[in-house]
Amino acid sequence: MPDIPRVVVRGEAVTEVLPDAADLVVTVQVRDRRRERALELLAERQQELNALLAAHRESLGAVSTDAVAAFPEAGEAGRVSGSVATTTTRVRVADVGAAGEVAVAVAGLTDVSVHGPHWRVSPEHPAHQEVRAAAVQDALARARAFAAAFGGRLTGLVEVRDAGGWGGGTVTAAFSSARSVPALELRPAPQEVPGQVEVTFTMSHPDQEVFAR
Repeated sequence: MPDIPRVVVRGEAVTEVLPDAADLVVTVQVRDRRRERALELLAERQQELNALLAAHRESLGAVSTDAVAAFPEAGEAGRVSGSVATTTTRVRVADVGAAGEVAVAVAGLTDVSVHGPHWRVSPEHPAHQEVRAAAVQDALARARAFAAAFGGRLTGLVEVRDAGGWGGGTVTAAFSSARSVPALELRPAPQEVPGQVEVTFTMSHPDQEVFAR
């Protein structure tokens, strides 16, 4: 039995939706001449941050500590003048409408800086499924065009693979701690949600006259 011809294509689609999640990256950094005191200050500032985040827990998702560091600080002539201690905490904001409020509240803490929000489209957003379906339709149209160009037609499906994509871009802002902070209204931009699939079809045998032209 002769081999059955196959058509392998990539289907693509993209849509734009408003983000439904955001990330904040919060850094606490303290300095002191004594290493022990720097670590004590860091623990105090981190507790203040944790308490503030707990007060906003209804608007938040996961909160995790990404990094902790303590290192000597060089002064004049390269001599050690003190110690620096830092923590980095990643905060997922489930309610995008509260992202500005949370960012400003955190930025109001002492020895704290905030980077974000990093807008995201969560994996659970229905746009992902919709764009994958559109990518499949794109692949089907391409495969039909290829088969028709050889005087044939599609006869079956062999395999479909999700070729992946990304969950939206990021728009960020940075805030440093201050004694008073203004109200901040953020307007997240629509995020691109792409879909890509690789599909293999079987097709009828091509018209031999195509190769004689």
